Order: sequence, then C-alpha cells, then structure tokens
Amino acid sequence: MASPNEPVLNQEEVDALLNGMDEGRVSMEGGGESGEARRYDLGREVRILRGRMPTFDLVNERFCRSYREAIVRTLRRPAQMQVAPFRTVKYAEFISEMAMPTSINVLRMAPLRGLALLVFTSDMVASLVDNFFGGRGEIRKIRNRDFTGAEERITQMFREHAIRELASAWSSVMPLKIEITAAESNPLFATVMNPNEVLLVTDHELEIMGATTRMMVAIPYSMIEPIRGLLEKAFRDESGDDDRKLAGSLREEMKDAEVTLNALVGRSSMSLSKLLDLKAGDVIPCDFNGKVLVYAEDVPVFRGQFGASRGQLSVKVTERFVHGRMVDHAADAAADRSNIQ
Repeated sequence: MASPNEPVLNQEEVDALLNGMDEGRVSMEGGGESGEARRYDLGREVRILRGRMPTFDLVNERFCRSYREAIVRTLRRPAQMQVAPFRTVKYAEFISEMAMPTSINVLRMAPLRGLALLVFTSDMVASLVDNFFGGRGEIRKIRNRDFTGAEERITQMFREHAIRELASAWSSVMPLKIEITAAESNPLFATVMNPNEVLLVTDHELEIMGATTRMMVAIPYSMIEPIRGLLEKAFRDESGDDDRKLAGSLREEMKDAEVTLNALVGRSSMSLSKLLDLKAGDVIPCDFNGKVLVYAEDVPVFRGQFGASRGQLSVKVTERFVHGRMVDHAADAAADRSNIQ
C-alpha cells in the first residue's frame, strides 16, 4: 500500500502526460461514465482555503514589525525582518522540512482550541547566539546535535519575546493567552498533531549583520476556522491613528520644556593678532543696527528691536522664523486675528 505522502506520479510520468496532452494523444475529456463511482482518498486531499484573510495577514505583519523591534532592543544591533504570505501545508510535510536540531516550540493559544508551533531554525539560533555575545554575525552551522545550555537559554529569551509580541499582535482581533506547553529539538519526536493536519505557516526572514535566517509560525486551520469570519473582514489599521495621537501628545508635552534664549546684538571680525592684543577698556566695533537676533538652543527663532523694559534690557519681537524663513510678526498676528474673526 502506498504511503499517504508518496506522490501519485513521478516527474517523468508528469512530463509524458503533459506532452501527450499538447500533441493530442491524451484526451482532455473527463474520464468515466456518468454516475460511475470513482475512488476518492480523503487522506490525500489537502483542504483548499478559498478567499483572502486580510485580518490574518495584518496580524502577521504586526507581529513581524514588533518582534523585529524586540530583537533590536535586545541585541542592540540593526536587524531587518520580512514576512511572507502564509502557505498551507500538511503537518507531516512541514516537519519533514526540518533538520536536526530545530527549536520547535508548542504553543497553546487559549481560548482557541488546539496547538500551534513557533519554530526557530538552527541557523537562526546560531545567529542570535553569535550576535548576543558580540560576534561578527557569522552563522556557525549547528548540525546533528542537541542545543547547548547557552543556546537553549538564548533561545528561551527570544521565544518569550515572540510569545509576548504574538499575543499583542492578536489583541486587535481577540485577546489570547499564549503559553508554551512543550519544546523539542528533534523533529522526529515532535509528534504533536495528526500527520494530515493542515497548517497555516507564516515564514519570517530575519537579517542581522548580513546573515539571513528564518523562523516560522504554524497555526492549524482547525484552530482558526471558528473565527475565520473575523479574519476575513478587512478593517482599518489603527496604527496610523496611534502615531498621530502620540505625535500630538509629544507636541503638547514639549511645549512645557524649558529652553535657553540668547540674543545676538551684533557681529565683528578682526585678526587673531588684534584679538590677542585686546585689553580692558578697549572698544570692539560691531554692526549693530538696533535689531537683535534671538536664538533658542542655537536655533534662530526671532528678530526684534533692542531696548529696555521695566528696568531690564529686553527685545521687542518683530519677526519670527517659520520653517527656516523670516515672517513679519505683525502681519502674521493680523492674519491670525482675521482667521479668528
């Protein structure tokens, strides 16, 4: 009896069939008489997901963005992360892609039923460990052995980051309590699902110091099928609104910040030899014309008339800088009054 994962036709048979169809030697009409029963192997049939799930894609993009930031904060090194559209694959085929060792982490995402997988390839583990200890980004291949204690601890740290950011990314759809239930490094022992279970696998490519590695999040279709209606709805990403609210809050808070003002009365130039010969009582001529340039933390902001007010030296503002150009303060104030009226 053929294995469920064994292909029906080999490549030579597929090529011969296609050539026969092109040359007309193979009929393209449906086989079998009307009403005739045909063999149908349910074990070989892969469930086809029709239609898009934009909300699911948005969750994956949010997780990718926030997890990259967590990696940068931890390693204090620049990193890039890209997410690919999810793919559907059977669990048996998914596990067969993995080499020994691979960090396979089994997750429970309550209240959703079932188990999901968070997978770090051995190259990703090696890259994280190398960069964490200040390496040059070189990937030292880890093959045919278990992870060391140090590799396990570093992987655990970044796994916790991933779990936290994954829960945060899903919070816009529904609150999830994500916790790890098991971890395995040998794919042969990772028998946590039915071999024919259909997975939605999202691949994330991580690049640090020029080295590209991969991690995967695999969620059974049966887990998200009850909430597929939520994932098929396209809703507005509110991250832009959050950015605008944050910018507005920062703008208001910055208004209370104290800055130092300096007034430039005039300028003068002289040779270094004359400067060295200056002594008390000497007068330095300058180009003062009654106007003063006011700086805030070395940035020009106002120009005004120099004088005195209430017994103190003061500057009456007549012009101000707006986006690097000078604007007449009186005309600007009049325009503001007209807008108010």
